[in-house]
Amino acid sequence: MALLVVCVEALACLLSLFLLNRLVRSLSNSLRCYYARTVQGMRYLLAGPNMIDQAYVKARGASSFKVPTPSNDHLMITSSELIKEVLDAPHDSLSLHAVAKELLQPKYTMCGFEWQNQRGVEGTGFVRALRSRLTSHLPHFQPELDKIIRGCLDEELKKQGEDGFSRAKLFPMIKRIVTKVNCFVFFGKDLSENAEFTAAALEFPQIVVLTAELLRITPEFLCPLVASIATHRHRAAGTLFRYLEPVVRQRLADRAESDSSNGLRAAPTDCVQWLIETSPRKNPWSTGRMIGEIMAIWFSSVHQLAITITYVVEDLCLQGAYVDPLREEIDGCLEGRSSASIDTEKLPLLDSFVKESVRYSNADAISCRRKALQDYVLKDGSALKKNDWVCIPQRAMMCDAQRYSNPHHFDGFRFARANEALRQGATTTEVPDKSPSSLTATGVEWPIWGMGNTACPGRFYASLVLKLLVVQILDEWECKMPDTTSPRTMFWRSSMVPLESTVVMFRKRHKMTAVVSVEDAAKDASEDAAARVVAAEAPLASGVPNPQ
Repeated sequence: MALLVVCVEALACLLSLFLLNRLVRSLSNSLRCYYARTVQGMRYLLAGPNMIDQAYVKARGASSFKVPTPSNDHLMITSSELIKEVLDAPHDSLSLHAVAKELLQPKYTMCGFEWQNQRGVEGTGFVRALRSRLTSHLPHFQPELDKIIRGCLDEELKKQGEDGFSRAKLFPMIKRIVTKVNCFVFFGKDLSENAEFTAAALEFPQIVVLTAELLRITPEFLCPLVASIATHRHRAAGTLFRYLEPVVRQRLADRAESDSSNGLRAAPTDCVQWLIETSPRKNPWSTGRMIGEIMAIWFSSVHQLAITITYVVEDLCLQGAYVDPLREEIDGCLEGRSSASIDTEKLPLLDSFVKESVRYSNADAISCRRKALQDYVLKDGSALKKNDWVCIPQRAMMCDAQRYSNPHHFDGFRFARANEALRQGATTTEVPDKSPSSLTATGVEWPIWGMGNTACPGRFYASLVLKLLVVQILDEWECKMPDTTSPRTMFWRSSMVPLESTVVMFRKRHKMTAVVSVEDAAKDASEDAAARVVAAEAPLASGVPNPQ
């Protein structure tokens, strides 16, 4: 009996030691995982693009892999099958709107304007407005856009040094120009010429980004206070609201009157009007609700376009061998006319150069984000927990040697050569495309605009503004960077943002130019309006020059 008791006590002791060891190991593993998760997550804030690139290389051949961030995991998908599955997933399971809501914190950064998590709950009129009406009006807008860009460049660069060069901090200058141009298209001529309004329109996207990042690491009960301080008591949003409120209120009233009388009232030609016209009629939005929608769309119209243009201009300075071929193409297309009437879709070399700049610089390492509103499992077994994101690692894919030849080398005309070969029925290893494509293309091989029904509806407008500005710089200015060795980019999460301190030198070119009135330019610009609505490259008659 005594021996039995001793055996039982020994077994109990061994069991206790075993359980204690398991507990210690479990705690140790949990602490190690927590520590690793925390360290990796915080590292993502300052080196997200590099982390994604490294994980992509490590997962070579896998259709998906995960990258930890401070708040959740990002599931990166690379196969066409998984991408299609995500795009087709129910919006109440994987949501783009929920991503935007998390990124921008509109409840606190946009004067209480609250977004729903699911696409469609808030209406999709803006998609129709930008995709169809804005695009179809581009030929009408082009002469005035060209005039605004020219005026902005002359104003920004009017102070010259003894060497004849004007020096400008590039990114801030481009943001001011894009803001001015976009204000005209969005809000009309009067507001675009109001200095207080345009200053607020410029400040608003910048302050939203900064404030939203602060709020993502702020306890919820402190968010209203932090938002008030960071936005200077919503200074920019308040100014926009103050100017837009009477305009939107009157236009909503005009629409209601027109609907009730079945009358045909002449309406303004701008995005605000189109958003109002495509907003719900059965349960009309209030003036405040309409302004909130407008401000949310305004945010997305400035930020990314300014970054892209900045990188293109920097690449013009750094890749000087491409300047002469691009100028020759532009001269051949202008034929002595003003750039106000140029068909930017008939500049295949410029399209290729811009597209290569986007591929090479890649302002965002990921695209096509979706947030899981509930636990979700893809068909290959990849699991998403609630609040995790699923994304396409576009930068890593565009630097993959199996997709692009010599991907870490800037080759400004690679897409032009590939398009020419593909049109002739040949294959190409320079790019992954199977058919000719342009900057505004969408698809697995070029996901920068998003994909499917949520692809950027304003991409044709963005392409036009970008190319008009670059055409003017190439045609009328010399530009160079005095310092080509200092860092020009900062990382934050998945983004690569141009530094505001980078200086570019500009000097007017000495050449004979024909003077063309805005009225004549408008006439020229309208002759081929239908062709310019759809992006299509013209065949290259004499091959693609090689500036290497």
